[in-house]
Order: sequence, then C-alpha cells, then structure tokens
Amino acid sequence: MSNRYRALWISDVHLGSRDSEPHRLADFLAQNRADTVYLVGDIFDMQALSQGRGTWCQASSLLLGMLSELSSLTPEVIYIPGNHDAPMRSWVGKRLGNIRIERDCIHTASDGRRYWVTHGDQFEHRIKINPVRYHIGDRSYYMMLRINRWINYWRNRFNKPWWSLASQVKNRVGAARQMMSDFEDVATREAISQGFDGVICGHIHRPALRHKMMSGSGVTYANCGDWVDSMSAVVEQQDGSLDLLHWYRAPKIASIMTEVVAA
Repeated sequence: MSNRYRALWISDVHLGSRDSEPHRLADFLAQNRADTVYLVGDIFDMQALSQGRGTWCQASSLLLGMLSELSSLTPEVIYIPGNHDAPMRSWVGKRLGNIRIERDCIHTASDGRRYWVTHGDQFEHRIKINPVRYHIGDRSYYMMLRINRWINYWRNRFNKPWWSLASQVKNRVGAARQMMSDFEDVATREAISQGFDGVICGHIHRPALRHKMMSGSGVTYANCGDWVDSMSAVVEQQDGSLDLLHWYRAPKIASIMTEVVAA
C-alpha cells in the first residue's frame, strides 16, 4: 500500500557516483507517490562519470527505469538540474519524455502558500568560505561516506537501520554548522525578497524543515537532503503542510519493480 502525497521533492541522488544509494530511493519511490514530483538537482553525477570517478550499477539502471515509469504515471514531474548535472540546464524549457525541465519553479501548496523550488548551488557563492577549509571539509566528507558504506553494510547484516557518520560529524564541527546556517539564511532571505512564503532546495546534503521569522516575515526553509547519506525527501500533505521524511529501512531490491507495476 503506497502513501499518496500532493507533492514530493527529492534531490542529490548523484546517480553514477560510488556514493549513491539508488536501491534505497527505488524502495522509497515504490512506497511513496505524489501528484507532482520535483527532482531538485544533482539527480545524476555527471562530473563523476565524465572524470572516470563514477560507476553505474544494476540498481542505478533499476532506478532510472522506475523514474521513467513513474513519469508516465504521475501527472507532473519537474526536473530542476543542479551543479553536478548542469549539462541538463541546456534543456530548460523542454521535455524529456513526460518530464519537464526548468531552471527553477514556483510550487503553490493547497493552502495557498507559494514556495520557490531551486537546487540551491547559487546560494553557496554568497557565503564567505575559507577555500582551504572548504577543500579539506569536502575531501573529509567523501571519505566519511566511504567509511559509512562499510559501517552500514554490517549494520544491515544485523538488521540495524541506516546510520550516518557524516551527519554526526557535521553536527559537531563548528565550521560545518556555521556554513549550513549561513546557507539557510541566504536561501530564506532570497525567498523573502522575491515574495515567496518559503524555499525548497537541496545541494548541501543536510535535510531540514524549519519555519522561522526573518525581517519581520514568516518563511519556511525546506531542504530535501540527499540519497548518498541522509536518505530523505520533502512531501506536501493534502492539507498543504510539509513534512520531512527519512527512509532508513533496508530495501528488498527484487520486490521493488513488482510493487511499482502493481501500484
């Protein structure tokens, strides 16, 4: 039995990178449907594939087939390319099958609130970041992802849920917390300046859903997170409220496509 939402946002799948978890997203999509699905950037990691650092596995092909199948079953699928799948930005305004490609877009919830949907890499350029510290942090993050794969391999063997080493470390490192906070502030201020009730983005691999006051205005900040580490998505319920979902269960790959076809 699938959960049905009015809208669903996923980002930062990084298909083609060694860190992607396409089987977990495929399992999630088999159980969660929506009238409108937003692919909020970095669905593919074209940088990793073009530089010979990527890999394409059976689960990636499974997920790609599922996305194609869902696009024919879902009333509206909108793809907003990010910085890792930036070549797709040349397709803005066009359709890839039933998938509409946009640079960004506006989503109007059932309660009338208007959300700006964008990948979010443009916000990073407005944050003061020490380049050396950023490079070290970036390299450390990907190292932790690789360690995390081994940790979760054994956790899965003992029926333990997904656990994120990178999230635990990021939440304890002051510089990382400050960068995430600055990103959130820039994104929400930009949404307010454009007259939106909130912003829904991805890019920084840190899922969040916060309602806050800035400059005398109420604004919602929602970040989809990712499918390399946090296994998260944002959904809109039928009443217009937003929720942040995490999908930590171990997927049963063999049954995923059966569930999709039957749904």
